[in-house]
Amino acid sequence: MLWSRSLFALPGIGFLIVFILARPQEFIPLLQRVPFLHLFTVLAVFGYVIDVRLRRLQPVATNSLPWVFALLVWAITSQAINMPEQLIPRTIELVILFVLYGTIAHGIQRFRTFQTIIGVLCTTCMFVAFVCMHQGLSHRQCVGGEESEGAIEGKPDGRLCDIAEQCRGPDAEPGLEYRCEHVGLFGTYSVEDRVKYRGDLNDPNEVSLTICAGGMAMLIAFALRKKGAGKLAMYVGVAIVIYTVFLTQSRGGLVGAMLVPGVYVIRKYGVKAIIPAAMIAVPVLILGGRSGEAAEQSTAMRYDAWASGLDMWHHTPIYGVGPRMFGEHYWMAAHNSYLLSLAELGIVGLTLFLTIIYLCFKTLLVGMHELRAIPGTRVAIVWAMALLAAMAGIIFQINTLSFLWHPVLWIFFGLVGAWYSCVRTHRPELEIKITARDFVAISAIALLYSTIVLPLYLKVKGYM
Repeated sequence: MLWSRSLFALPGIGFLIVFILARPQEFIPLLQRVPFLHLFTVLAVFGYVIDVRLRRLQPVATNSLPWVFALLVWAITSQAINMPEQLIPRTIELVILFVLYGTIAHGIQRFRTFQTIIGVLCTTCMFVAFVCMHQGLSHRQCVGGEESEGAIEGKPDGRLCDIAEQCRGPDAEPGLEYRCEHVGLFGTYSVEDRVKYRGDLNDPNEVSLTICAGGMAMLIAFALRKKGAGKLAMYVGVAIVIYTVFLTQSRGGLVGAMLVPGVYVIRKYGVKAIIPAAMIAVPVLILGGRSGEAAEQSTAMRYDAWASGLDMWHHTPIYGVGPRMFGEHYWMAAHNSYLLSLAELGIVGLTLFLTIIYLCFKTLLVGMHELRAIPGTRVAIVWAMALLAAMAGIIFQINTLSFLWHPVLWIFFGLVGAWYSCVRTHRPELEIKITARDFVAISAIALLYSTIVLPLYLKVKGYM
């Protein structure tokens, strides 16, 4: 095997992460002339092919590839059945996600490269966190535009304000709705005083998930590998993430922010650490999350969306209503990735989705167990813990977010696959797969969730 420090796939992967999350093409006019996302997708794939031909990478599939590919094929099949006229554009969207996962999972096979990509992800997430923190500390301005799902989609006009009524004076543009929001860098602004970013992170809850998983979890891992001032800088970054999560006012985000370090605590001290951790978590949630009429209304609408999603599944239980088609059948997002996979892809789609998530956790847990007694594996274990903490926060938060087709989730699917690829480069005899018993258990959980757990929960809440 001929190894080289430089990989042709690396620039494409790194730029994909930056342009998907930070979206510089949206606020730098010069970058708007080129379709960079498609360009970097092609660059990542082409680079991977070159690396394989040069024998810098091994053409070996990671353990999650068959299941991810099965989910992709099933989604395309569902699209062809439900709305064949949109098959080509929808397939392109799905393939881009598949390429994002595939190039990360297979184009990273050494921990030196793995750490480079983690550094890109962490830096990008911290950039997003800093922009959102600055936004939350900035003055309020009038934001005028069209109202969409309770939020104003428009532009700040520079007028300072304290309440929305001050924006409806003689200087207001006729026909526009106005809100008084915090305005930050690069044309970003809050929604109901909750900080958010733009692009795929144009939502406070999605911002909190992303910076906790891609920022906090990775910063803790870097801190464990550094000494002195470097370690201190990492923990300062963690503090910035926590403060930004408070500014998002995301209840799920606060839980996610506590789950990330909580995984480390439980891993070190065992289950007995759960009770004191919960005692700390309760007041944090009370002080930091949203409350009052707005929060109650948001929860009520979420439950109504869940009930509508179950109704969609009842009409098409096998193949669902089609990928990204939930919004065609209901006026708002599903706000639950597990329900979303059930409604859009049927019971088969939910089972495949849960299988990928289960395999991610099995890979990290079994991998750490197998490596712990082997000298020289500390780097692998540190990054496995970081990914485990990140995934714990993700699977909790996506219970209230429509994250099935979100690139952040697929980036982390790819990173877990990359970790497995790196480990197998050094220990090819290590194999972690879905067994028949695993798949039967996952299928039973999917069926139980669809037919008993979620319907019963909604019935108790008065929505069934």
